[in-house]
Amino acid sequence: MLNTWQYTKGYVRIEAKGFNTERFLNMAAFHGIYLWDVQRTPSGIQMNVSIQGFKLLKNCARKTKCRTKIIRKHGVPFIMHRYRKRKILGLGMIFFIAGLITLSSFVWYIDIEGHETLPVETITAFLASEGLHLGALKFRLDDQALQQSLLNGFQEVSWADVHTRGTRTTVLISEAIPQQDIIDRQTPSHVVAAADGLITSIVTASGAPLVRQNDVVRQGEILVSGLLELVSEMDGSVRQVHVHSYAEIWARRYHPIEFSVPLNYAEKIYTGETIQRHAIQLLFAGERRFNLPSMGRIPFESYDKITTHHQLGVDGDYPLPFVHVITHYSEFTWAQRTRTHDEARALAERMITNRILREFDFAIDIIDRRTTFEETADSLRVSTLITTHERIDRQVEIPVY
Repeated sequence: MLNTWQYTKGYVRIEAKGFNTERFLNMAAFHGIYLWDVQRTPSGIQMNVSIQGFKLLKNCARKTKCRTKIIRKHGVPFIMHRYRKRKILGLGMIFFIAGLITLSSFVWYIDIEGHETLPVETITAFLASEGLHLGALKFRLDDQALQQSLLNGFQEVSWADVHTRGTRTTVLISEAIPQQDIIDRQTPSHVVAAADGLITSIVTASGAPLVRQNDVVRQGEILVSGLLELVSEMDGSVRQVHVHSYAEIWARRYHPIEFSVPLNYAEKIYTGETIQRHAIQLLFAGERRFNLPSMGRIPFESYDKITTHHQLGVDGDYPLPFVHVITHYSEFTWAQRTRTHDEARALAERMITNRILREFDFAIDIIDRRTTFEETADSLRVSTLITTHERIDRQVEIPVY
């Protein structure tokens, strides 16, 4: 802080020469002249002194017969004097500083942490409806009110904290443990088949089963009925009763997969030639982007493009509404390649495995996978039959009039 204050007032570094330099320092201290960074040199003594102190040193130098010389000048007064004739530059600096001060009154970065199941887009939209968005005035935001709004607006949120520092607002949330699904045992319902399959086991807790083991069922077929017929022991009359049917039904299902792997294909070969293009994106102008001067159009015929964004700012708590956009272009050429049937088989096996991981749920048991290959002149035809063991029961409400 002292160095900043001295720089604002302005100071000079001087050198004192003579036979009484020690007496010169003692006299300056006696008159209350502040000196700092005093260093002895082969020709004398160098020190820093303020502008006002340098004027007072003239009397000390005359009495001690020392010679003083200014080596360097530091501080705002000297900078202002140097550019005193450049009024436009001075006005530009003033407007620049005023612009930074004005921009620091807004929120330019919102950091949301702690969410797991809630999408960040949902939280961002909710905060925007409550007044927290990019470009929001800080003095209009109430962190405590935003915290309470998050707790009231989302049942999944058990704790929330919102705090603004500089131009950055950090939103911390903690999600509650998901509530267990409550099984409705009162609403009348049927158990139907969620998909086609071969019944392997059926365990009925309530309702009237209509299928047995080894039966083939179709999607939507009623497996366990929630409509029971009760015969009275007194008069033999039949009365229909609606119940909530429940059953655990497992079935064997078959999933055919067919595709072809071509033997001739095109492969990307990167040449190593890359170029960059730079742009500035303004958050307060509807994310408008201004391209910086570049070297013309992209000279590549085929290329991959990767774009990165870096928000500019002063320190970590003062991001500004300016985003530096860097676009990388990497040139490549297409080369024709030919794979053997063995390489096509290995690629097909990897494709089947990736498709199983992508399309089948972890709760499904895969009990068999049979693959056949048919070699042709230009491709490898692949036929796979995947056998799974999975639950196919699904409850459907019975409309009661």
